[in-house]
Amino acid sequence: MPNDADTRPRRADHEGKLPDGASLLDHISPVNINETGAPPSRDAKVSGLEESSQSSPENTGAAAHGEVLEPSGAAEVVRQMTIKVLSERIRLLGTDRSGAYEHYNLQLVRGFPIPPGEIAILDLVRRRLPNLRSYHEIGSGLGTLPLMLAHDGFAAVGVERDERRHLTATTILRELSAQLPHIESNCRLFGASFPGAVADLDVSDSIAILTDFVSTQAPHDYIKLCQGLAEYRYVLLDLQRFCLQRMTKEKQEQLIEELAAYGLSPCPETIDLDSQGYFRLFESKPLEKHPEMTENSKTSEARNVAVERKELTPASSELRQQVPTVGRTEVTPAPSGELQVPTSDVQTSPRRFVLRPMPQRVRRKRFGGLLGLSALLVIGIPTLLAVAYYGFWASNQYVTSFQFAVRGPSQAAAGKTSGPAALGGIGAMSPDAFVATDYINSPQAISDVERDVDLRAIFSKPDIDFWSRLAPNVTPEELSAYWTKMVWAHFDLISGNVSVSVRAFTPRDSLKLAQALTATSNEMFRQLNSQAQHDFVQHADENLGRARQQLATARQELLAFREKSGLVEPDKTAQAGSSIIDDLRKQLAGLQAQVASIRATSPNSPSLATLNSQIAALEGQIRNLGQLGSSSVKAVTAEILGQYQTLDLEHKFAEKQYTDALDLRSQAYLMAQSQQSYLALFVEPTLAQTSLYPDRPRAIVSIVLAAAAAWFIGMLLTYAVRDHLI
Repeated sequence: MPNDADTRPRRADHEGKLPDGASLLDHISPVNINETGAPPSRDAKVSGLEESSQSSPENTGAAAHGEVLEPSGAAEVVRQMTIKVLSERIRLLGTDRSGAYEHYNLQLVRGFPIPPGEIAILDLVRRRLPNLRSYHEIGSGLGTLPLMLAHDGFAAVGVERDERRHLTATTILRELSAQLPHIESNCRLFGASFPGAVADLDVSDSIAILTDFVSTQAPHDYIKLCQGLAEYRYVLLDLQRFCLQRMTKEKQEQLIEELAAYGLSPCPETIDLDSQGYFRLFESKPLEKHPEMTENSKTSEARNVAVERKELTPASSELRQQVPTVGRTEVTPAPSGELQVPTSDVQTSPRRFVLRPMPQRVRRKRFGGLLGLSALLVIGIPTLLAVAYYGFWASNQYVTSFQFAVRGPSQAAAGKTSGPAALGGIGAMSPDAFVATDYINSPQAISDVERDVDLRAIFSKPDIDFWSRLAPNVTPEELSAYWTKMVWAHFDLISGNVSVSVRAFTPRDSLKLAQALTATSNEMFRQLNSQAQHDFVQHADENLGRARQQLATARQELLAFREKSGLVEPDKTAQAGSSIIDDLRKQLAGLQAQVASIRATSPNSPSLATLNSQIAALEGQIRNLGQLGSSSVKAVTAEILGQYQTLDLEHKFAEKQYTDALDLRSQAYLMAQSQQSYLALFVEPTLAQTSLYPDRPRAIVSIVLAAAAAWFIGMLLTYAVRDHLI
């Protein structure tokens, strides 16, 4: 609870005082004027203050005693924090979800000036209405006016039914409270509709403030609103903007008459801001005329009055029992011409009341309330159940393990390799090892094992605990899921070995199941090898048959061509004819050269006649054969030669395919005579001596830690969501 010095309106104690009768609105510091927006202009009329200063002893402020209030810095503090918080929430949530909407978003663009009406109301409260229990703004929006009042030490309440705006206002309050802790104890913000939000509060000595309260109200809601306002001692509202806009004097007078029907009589105090607002102070009926005020509210009144920051004098204590109204105290001028206030009506200090503690104070109960209950439900109950189950109920489980490696021709070939591949152990990475691992974890292994072992009889014994026991009539899918919990196979990528662990509820059952699984794995590989060998040989035979058929077809086509053309090998025939003509021409050229040589040396030599006759014979023979050779050579055309070459190529290709198919068939038969892959069992299954599962201490600790982590994360999320909403 702040002391008197914290809650009193601050008074100027240096550089002189304001002249008598001057308004504080005309002496706001220039910094506040420029940064908080346009204050009330000098043409704004704040009337009725002189009368109230003489007629209302409980509203007698500092000005009535000749003291001057220090200019308030609340507007600038609230404005800066509002800009900071609203900008951040608009960035995170958007304009609508943050509650800014178009109105406050436009104000933020303009620097968020504090409305002149709120500054004038703050000045009016500080100078003329400082002694009320609390100050309630109905439709507080982002709560700038309640926050400014709380900043200056007044007990302020803001009521806003728009949830998004209320959440933004509470965020601004929280940020301001971190810098100015006294604001948190002086301000309350309610996110509900009026008057239900303050139904449980005693507002008989409070004031309701309505600024720019324009909203559509149903007739019954309007009646409830006016009845709720009548519960307050004072009501200060904007006549131009109360539910509807009333810019004319006639409509405002009509509103005054409507409010009078609910017991609200107008007071002389007004704040005229021209088109920006025309505020009028209303006073409710005297307290004794309110039959609805119960004994509980009177008791609450007495209790709140007793919690004052300074002890009252006997005279002022008597004054608390009779609450006067504005404009009803008689004041007589003193002989010196100064106003003299009766001593029984003068208060030694402004009255201050403390709001009820905020509901979130219950968070200080670390292990009580919902926090402790949630810890009990999330941590305590699972821990007790884990201790009961693993300590007294869970059945022992025995483990039988065995290891094997998959060996075959692939490993033998890998062993003959040299270089980096052999050093890196690539031969251990056999695909068959993956096949064995997948087989053991598959439903097919279950079916194969069930031929020798009754799994349901092993896992469905009545002495097994309920949570570990297999139901007698389970579906194949449920049995497969249970199998994955009791049988575990792992392939080591480095060594290439497969490790298998089998769990059962007796040592003999575990050993029996492991031996059956080893046998079925070997049988699986035998079947795979047999099928692979059969498929390989069959493929080789089929390939050889196709090659034989292609070779026969090629031979038949080549034979038909030879019979049709009369040529066995046309290419060789053409080559032979061409060779004969070339030989004759070579002989002719030699004889002609010899004749020329003899004529040069012995023109009359008798051998010339013999040589000439040989030359003539050769020339006649060449002419007879022609330039393309003999008739048989002429029959070998380019088309016939091309056909022959195509058929000959197909025949050679078919012979090559047939030879390869014969070789492949021979290799397939050789491989079929040996086993391709097999299991090399180097760690055989043995009878278990002690149970390894469940690991009771580890299981209990794991459940406790998991429950504690879940509870802790849930608490973090809960508080994060709550703080985000606030």
